Amino acid sequence: MRLLALERCKAGLELAKTIYDSKGHVLLAKGYKLTDTVIERLKQYGVYTVFVKDQYTEGLIDDNDIPFQLKQKALNEIKTSMDSFTDKGILSGRLNPDTIKSFQSICNNILDELQSNKKALNLLTSVQIFDNHLYSHSFNVMVYSLQLGLYMGLDRKTLEVLGLGALLHDIGKLALPVEVLNKPGKLTLEEFELIKTHTTEGYEFLRKQFGIPLVVAHCAFQHHEKIDGSGYPRGITGKDIHPLAKIMAVADVFDAVTSNRSYRKAMLPHKGLEILYVGAGNHFEFKLVENFRRAVIMYPIGVTVKLNNGYVGIVVKNNAGLPERPIIRVVEIEGQRLEDEKVYDVDLKTALAVEIIDCDAIM
Repeated sequence: MRLLALERCKAGLELAKTIYDSKGHVLLAKGYKLTDTVIERLKQYGVYTVFVKDQYTEGLIDDNDIPFQLKQKALNEIKTSMDSFTDKGILSGRLNPDTIKSFQSICNNILDELQSNKKALNLLTSVQIFDNHLYSHSFNVMVYSLQLGLYMGLDRKTLEVLGLGALLHDIGKLALPVEVLNKPGKLTLEEFELIKTHTTEGYEFLRKQFGIPLVVAHCAFQHHEKIDGSGYPRGITGKDIHPLAKIMAVADVFDAVTSNRSYRKAMLPHKGLEILYVGAGNHFEFKLVENFRRAVIMYPIGVTVKLNNGYVGIVVKNNAGLPERPIIRVVEIEGQRLEDEKVYDVDLKTALAVEIIDCDAIM
């Protein structure tokens, strides 16, 4: 099974996984053979990558992902719930018990899935489905935070609070002008100062809600604080930042830089990891960054990548402790597909001069 960018697909390829639309409806079932017309139609539906059967990856299976239906159900509930307590961009009133239960259910369902998997999480299977970046970002930060918390051995009760805090960490942005949040370019100083208020807006809103732990409000308040005191809104240092907010800070930054935005393309996962390491010891606790690296799989089996030597290959195995440097099966050189007997594997763990420069899952 191989994950391939739709623009690289050709008629005749057979789907290895069912394709769904943004509402969870089946577009094409597993086993369907693509045609040129269908490929163009999929582009219109906003489908950018598909899993196809491939002779180079026959027998390779990767199941370290959250099922699509579960992701989509969670995203729909996030959108519905968040929309229910906003009025033209203004956070108002109290959350009703059903909304709180919905948020808790989302977290518990994802946590159950992660706990049952007991494997590292595929980072390239994060979601970017809704036009509103806030919904997918909230979901991704929740998943990354929970995976990191699980790796650290946090107990179930703490994980449930962590998940809820991560899901609602950016809720204060619902009180800000959409045109500023989605501005396709660099923010002015005044606009950035306005964006920074989402931490206090979220805190003030969440701390008044019955049924939501106060820690969740503090996570919204503190997720942009840095351990050296250079963060906002209060500029507090490591000892005063809640441990769960520190976890969310790592997840928040990683998802921010590895997600597509209107004004820039997503960074590759290993480049996002480099951003975390640059901030380790100053912005983030070094141990958290190290644990995050070990808790995730950056390039899942079956993903198509381009290397800095111009070769194109498929990830066939991950190296323990080095998720950013997997084993690649080279299948294409200078635009020419290799004959089966000439296909070979290169281990990026030892081939230090070779690195991934593009990936079909980053669109």
